[in-house]
Amino acid sequence: MVLEKKFAIYKERVNQYVETLLPLASNSEPKNLYEPIRYAMEGNGKRLRPILLLITCDALNGRFETALPAAAAVELMHNYTLVHDDIMDHDTMRRGRPTVHHKWDADIALLSGDGLLTLSYRSLLRTQSPNLQRAAQVFTDGLIELCEGQCHDHDFEHDDSVTMAQYLHMIRQKTARFFSICTEMGALLAGAPDAKVSLVRQFGESLGLAFQIQDDLFDITVSQAVLGKDFGSDVKRRKRTFLYVYTMARGNPAQRDALQQIFRKAESTDTEVRLAQQIFSDAGALAGAETALREHLQKARECLQRLEPAVDTAELHAFVEMILKRKS
Repeated sequence: MVLEKKFAIYKERVNQYVETLLPLASNSEPKNLYEPIRYAMEGNGKRLRPILLLITCDALNGRFETALPAAAAVELMHNYTLVHDDIMDHDTMRRGRPTVHHKWDADIALLSGDGLLTLSYRSLLRTQSPNLQRAAQVFTDGLIELCEGQCHDHDFEHDDSVTMAQYLHMIRQKTARFFSICTEMGALLAGAPDAKVSLVRQFGESLGLAFQIQDDLFDITVSQAVLGKDFGSDVKRRKRTFLYVYTMARGNPAQRDALQQIFRKAESTDTEVRLAQQIFSDAGALAGAETALREHLQKARECLQRLEPAVDTAELHAFVEMILKRKS
């Protein structure tokens, strides 16, 4: 409970800092840039990534105030990726509200996403640290990898032969890299030695791999009301998720054929999404995903154990448990 309260404080401090970076929508022109930017940031986001950066910095004896601008930067960048991702995936809901491109239009959403990315660099450059250049390099290199992963994700929508190795490479770039950006930057801003920076980067990557596999599960097992975004979006967009790749590799011929028929349609109905869910279950993909995400979380814990006892990893362990127990 104490750690949950501390995470809530971190979230509030990040929100307060982000607020100082956003022009007031009521008197800032052009409104079609700043209103969507504020709208994207005002959704009830969990702020998991900036919290992860801050608790990593804290664990390695860094100063909270030093890392706060960088934490705000990763949250702004995260929301930039969400705005653009929603356009590519044609999603209409995000955090229980209409997506930016659905509320305005795709052109406005693209521009607003660009604005969020620019504001993220503005925040990052406020960081007062002798390691700012190294942290900025991690931030920038990571963004390129995120774009590469997003491109692979898009290209896989038209590829029936995606392997588990290809899928894992894609999510390592698209999702896991973002988590390792946070842990690596947090360590750098704490002035940690390279060996510890490397370990927390590995920790972040394993955490991110588990997070994405968990998201793949949520998309098909959690209701839209709880999830806050379109139910079955991955199936409707023909996403080659862990569940699809697992079923195509381990399902029986009838299951593979039925799944391919759904994925080859231009647009899937809710009934077909439910059918895909049943196929995933029958093929063991849902159970396989649960096993895989727990294995990646265990690898994350092992990285933390290698830091102990020199480093107090209690908050980082609590973060792992929070990811394991999250519902959306």
